[in-house]
Amino acid sequence: MSNSLKASRYPFCAVVMAATNQRIALLQQVEGPKSPEEMLTILQRVLEESSPGLVAARLEAEERRNNMRLREEQDAAFRAALEADQARERQMREEQERLEREAAEAERKRKEEEEALERAAHEAAEKEAARARMRQEKGLALGPEPEKGPTVTQVLVRFPTGERKERRFHSTATIQSLYDYVDSLDCLSAEDYSLVSNFPRVVYGSEKLSLSLKESGLHPQASLFVELN
Repeated sequence: MSNSLKASRYPFCAVVMAATNQRIALLQQVEGPKSPEEMLTILQRVLEESSPGLVAARLEAEERRNNMRLREEQDAAFRAALEADQARERQMREEQERLEREAAEAERKRKEEEEALERAAHEAAEKEAARARMRQEKGLALGPEPEKGPTVTQVLVRFPTGERKERRFHSTATIQSLYDYVDSLDCLSAEDYSLVSNFPRVVYGSEKLSLSLKESGLHPQASLFVELN
């Protein structure tokens, strides 16, 4: 420091102030012995002469601090705004992804429901086609309806809907033929049922399928109703 200030005699006193670029400005240097009064006079003169510069320096320093503080506040506001924008973008992206997931899930469920409906419709169509084939086959297996005669049994069948159907059978036909006749009609959707007579109440179940109408006491005429199991 003494070399930079070029001190030649001691005691040495220097009055300095901050300058730009991290340097110092020399305001006054005092070399050699001085009395307290002389030092006070010198220092007061230096303060008076340097006052405008000191004030300007203080104002400049304050302006720099204010500018720095303003830049920091602006930077902080910019970072906050940037973070808020990023948060909004992230929220919008997450919301968009959620909507896309929900749309994809809804589309998947819709396709599954459509496929299930198609399968159900296909199965129902197949089942109905099978029932139609069964009705046709059983109707053909019954053969032509016989004409009235002493060996012919008149059978009346009543359905749960109130509908009635009549047909003549040979008295030697079996109870199974009556079930085949009911199955050949498009009057009943249920597959599990029994043919029953009222007076007396007799259920013509699986154990009687091989009996003839005559053996079952249904000749020469019988009135049966369909009872759902």
